[in-house]
Amino acid sequence: MRTGRALAFAALCALGAAHAAAAPPPATSGAALSGARELPELPRAPDELKQATLAETTELDELLTRISAEDATTRDDGVRSILELSPRMVPAIRKRLDDLAQSSDKVAMKQLLYDTRRAAKDEPHDEPGGADEKAKSGPDYLTLLLARAKPSSGAWRDLTRILACSRMLEHIATTAAARGLVDVYVRFGEFLRIDTQRALARLGDRSVPALLEARRHAAERIGRWAARQLDMLGRAAPSQAVQIADPEVLADVLRAYGRTHDLDAARIVVSFAGSERGQLRTAARQAIGMFGEASHWQLRDAYEDVMGKRAPRDWSWERTARELFGELDRLRRAEVFERFEAAEKAQRAGDLEAMRHAYDEVLVRSPFFERADEMVGGYWEYGKRHANDRPADAIAALVSAERLSRNTPTHDRIQSLLLTLEAERLLAKNIVDRALLLRAVELDADNVRAKTKLAELARPAATGDRKLRYYAAAGIFLAGLLGAAFVLFRPRKTHKTTSAPNT
Repeated sequence: MRTGRALAFAALCALGAAHAAAAPPPATSGAALSGARELPELPRAPDELKQATLAETTELDELLTRISAEDATTRDDGVRSILELSPRMVPAIRKRLDDLAQSSDKVAMKQLLYDTRRAAKDEPHDEPGGADEKAKSGPDYLTLLLARAKPSSGAWRDLTRILACSRMLEHIATTAAARGLVDVYVRFGEFLRIDTQRALARLGDRSVPALLEARRHAAERIGRWAARQLDMLGRAAPSQAVQIADPEVLADVLRAYGRTHDLDAARIVVSFAGSERGQLRTAARQAIGMFGEASHWQLRDAYEDVMGKRAPRDWSWERTARELFGELDRLRRAEVFERFEAAEKAQRAGDLEAMRHAYDEVLVRSPFFERADEMVGGYWEYGKRHANDRPADAIAALVSAERLSRNTPTHDRIQSLLLTLEAERLLAKNIVDRALLLRAVELDADNVRAKTKLAELARPAATGDRKLRYYAAAGIFLAGLLGAAFVLFRPRKTHKTTSAPNT
C-alpha cells in the first residue's frame, strides 16, 4: 500500500516538472522583460482639485466684505488689495463663486448690470475679437458698479463680489485661475460672457490650457464658445497651441490635451516625451498616461522612429510607453555625457570659454547631472581667470559653481569670490556695500581681492573737495579785488559850485 502511494507521488512530481518545463515563463516586471534594464515609471498627473482652507475662505470673505462695503474709502482699499493676492487663494475664490452661483438672484443681477451699462452708455459688441485690442479693453464692470454703489441691494452686493472674484482670478493668472474665469461664464450665463471674454483675452496664452479643457465641456454651447476663443487667440490647432513660449503654460497645454483625450494632439504630445526641458518632458509623459490605450498607435510609431524597429505586438501601451521613455532617456543621457566629455577636453586644452559653454549645455539638459561635482573646478577656474576682463561671465560661472559645490569644503571659497565680484559690480554703479566684502573675508580669510577693496574704501576718497575750496577762496579773493578796484578807481562826479546872484 505504501509502495503504491510512493509510486503515485513520484509520478505526480514527474508530471509537474514536465508541465513546468513546457509552460511559458511567468510574467515579470518591466525591468526583467527589458534585460534587467530598469524602465522609467509613468508619472501621474498632478491633483488639480485642491480644497480651500478655512483661513483662506475667511481671508477672502473679509476682502469681499470690504469691496462691497458702504464706505467708498473702504471699497477702494479693498479693490487695491486684489493686487496682493497669491495663487494659493484660487480654491477659495472658486468655492465662493460656486456658493454665489447657488444663492444669488441671476435675473436681478442681469437687470442691474444692464441698467448700469445703460447709465454708463456702454454698448459692447456681442462678439469681440479675442486678440484684438478692443476685446481686451472696454469699461470695467466692477468699476461701473462701484461708481454707482448700492450697498443696500443684495443683487448689487452679489454682482460686485462675483466681478471682484473675476478680477482676482485674472490677477493671479494661473491655469487654475483661468479655469475659474471660464466657470464664471458657465455658472452665471450670458450676461457675464462679455466680461469673461475680455478677462481671458487679457490673459492671452495663459488662458489656453483652460480653454482647451472647456472645449470638451459637457454643455455643447460652452464647447463651441471655448473653441471660438481659442481660434481668436490663434491657438485652435495643436500645432499652434504648442508654439507658446512660456514653458509652464506649455506644460499645462500638454496636460490639457491628455485630460481631454484629444487624439489629434496625441502625436505632438508624444514628441515632447524626450524634451530637454524636464518640465515639458514630465508634462508630456503625464499626458500620455492620461491618454492611456488611445495613444498606443502613436507610441508605437514614436518607438519605431527612435529604435528603427517596430515594438512587439504583445506589448501593452504601458510597456511601449515605458520602453520608449527609457530609450529617450538613454539617448538624452548619451548627449549629456558627450557634452560633458567635450567640456573636459576643452578644459585640458586650456579653452575655458568652450568648456563653460559645454558645461552650461550639460546643466540645461540635465540640471541634476550625477557628475556635476566634477564641473565645479572648471567653473571656479573660469571665474578666477576672467574676474577682471569679463566680470559678468565670471559671476555667471561662479553662480553655477556655488550651486554645484554646496555641502563641500570649497563652497565658502567660491562664495567669497562671488560676493567680492558682486560688490565690485555695485561699486561700478557708485553703490558701496561693505557688507558683501566683509562677508567675503569672513568666508575666506585668504581672499586678498576683498581685503584690498576694503582697504581702498577705508581710505579717504580723493573727491576734489580741497581743490574746490582753493578755487572758492581764489574766487572770493578775486571778487574782493575787483570790488576794491571798482571803489578806488571809479570816476568821481564833479560838483559845480554856483555863485550867489548879485544883489
